[in-house]
Amino acid sequence: MVKGLRRFEISRRANEFILSLPAALRQKIKESIGRAITGDFTGLDVKKLTGHSRDYRLRVGRVRILFTVEEDRLLVYRAGFRGTVYKP
Repeated sequence: MVKGLRRFEISRRANEFILSLPAALRQKIKESIGRAITGDFTGLDVKKLTGHSRDYRLRVGRVRILFTVEEDRLLVYRAGFRGTVYKP
């Protein structure tokens, strides 16, 4: 993954899910995404999604954040609990 500051975008659906979570968990997610935006993935549970060249999964507790990394942008396109986030 490319290091350096990126523009951040989040889908409406992912944002609504994150806002529905308890404040402490929202804060952990915010900190983790903030580190990912700067390219600092050290200590984060991030895995590349199979079959997708630029898509990754960030795990924060039971919550999974699916995102795409480009040179100048980090796009969070889906967020949800472990059992449901990967289903269409």
